[in-house]
Amino acid sequence: MGSAPETQALVQELRRAVRGEVRFDAVSRALYSTDASIYEIEPIGVILPRDADDVQAALEATRRAGVPVLPRGGGTSLAGQAVGRAVVMDFSKYMNRIVEVHAEAGWARVQPGVVRSDLAAALAPHKMIFGPETSTANRATIGGMIGNNSSGSRSIVYGKTIDSVRSVQALLAGGEAVTFGPVEPEEVAVRARREDAEGVLYRRIPEIVERTRDEVGRRFPKVHRRVGGYNLDAFPPGGPVNLAKLIVG
Repeated sequence: MGSAPETQALVQELRRAVRGEVRFDAVSRALYSTDASIYEIEPIGVILPRDADDVQAALEATRRAGVPVLPRGGGTSLAGQAVGRAVVMDFSKYMNRIVEVHAEAGWARVQPGVVRSDLAAALAPHKMIFGPETSTANRATIGGMIGNNSSGSRSIVYGKTIDSVRSVQALLAGGEAVTFGPVEPEEVAVRARREDAEGVLYRRIPEIVERTRDEVGRRFPKVHRRVGGYNLDAFPPGGPVNLAKLIVG
């Protein structure tokens, strides 16, 4: 950001609003300036949120200050995805709970900082797995895997991260809390009539998908995994609309 007084004002606001850790000291910025890639970019500061309320409060403060936010999990990124000139939000320390495992329905609900191997251990007694298994599974977090659409050695059989994500609870840029999951076409039409940011998404995204469907079918690479843009090919014609698929990767 700009001047030292502006940075200090943001720090003070964050410390008033966030119950977790707010770190803008030189050592913390240095620690978070790298990931598993060759890149090194010192962040503006670091936040370790304790819960979703902390995340929302931090987003509101940084939005007012005009400062970008960069979510981070285990920092295992190989292409610099977890570094940048932003306020880094590290979910791995506090927001790392496996909230619920529903064995009969075949799903689990977790916080973004859960490590993939910890989730695997919790699912094993139920004879369940989370498909993609990266080489960094003992430190990569589920939130990071969602952001990267991670795959791994077994993904050809069990799928990539996008194939294992049923729904996502998220905050939009304006701070609105949303839950994205499978929505039938009739309900999409209802949500599209809303005047808030979520309504805009349910109006615009299906329109973009339909308008570009033929071109996407012709030109999207026919490869097992890609992270070169939004997953516009993840919306079958006439089927449910799941905007969580757009977030993955």
